[in-house]
Amino acid sequence: MSDVKETPCRLCLKNITDENFEVVDNIIRDMLDVLLLKLKFDNEKREVICKVCRRKLSMASEFKSTCMNTDKAIIPYVDSEKMLQLDLREVYTQEKKRELVDISCTRKICRLCMHPVESEVRCIREEELEAIEKLAPEMNINIIKDPVVCKPCFDSLCTHNSFLKDCSELEEKIKSNFDSSATGSQIDTSSLDIFVKTENLDEAFDINDMEMSIKAEYVDIKSEVEER
Repeated sequence: MSDVKETPCRLCLKNITDENFEVVDNIIRDMLDVLLLKLKFDNEKREVICKVCRRKLSMASEFKSTCMNTDKAIIPYVDSEKMLQLDLREVYTQEKKRELVDISCTRKICRLCMHPVESEVRCIREEELEAIEKLAPEMNINIIKDPVVCKPCFDSLCTHNSFLKDCSELEEKIKSNFDSSATGSQIDTSSLDIFVKTENLDEAFDINDMEMSIKAEYVDIKSEVEER
């Protein structure tokens, strides 16, 4: 367990000091892909995440899957020719007709979970739309007329977006440090290259000086022979 204690969580970078960790496998990578969280993994070593991040990752993935399932349920009711916005209450009634659900005209349906709103409701304006686009940019909010989001869903949006933001920022720091290290290596290499070239030039100068010296001695010997 000594190697695990020195291993940081891949998502939060906090050192794992006990057995509360999980090895990054294909299931975790699929969750990251669903959340559009692109992380670079080192395939040569075992990457791990702590239990806290694993739980947050699962909750964020499940919540986004719920939102996307709602979107898939709505799409068949869209009239591509008329391009009219749908009343989500009608879609909800059609989806629940086997359960004989009857909903009043004043009841609101959450755009994300497609459940009747039992508590506070928020109209989807700029703040809510921005939060939705961060977690699920694939969703088309505009196909529903006067969309609203329930408070539990909005709270989940904020919680999961905060988690994904932290992961993305840490990933940028990792990339930045990696790029800096790579740049430093390049500088060292180029310096070494210049040093080697300079050494070669010095050797070339030494050889030229040697050749000039030999030629001068040869001329002196030849002149002495001619005089004799």
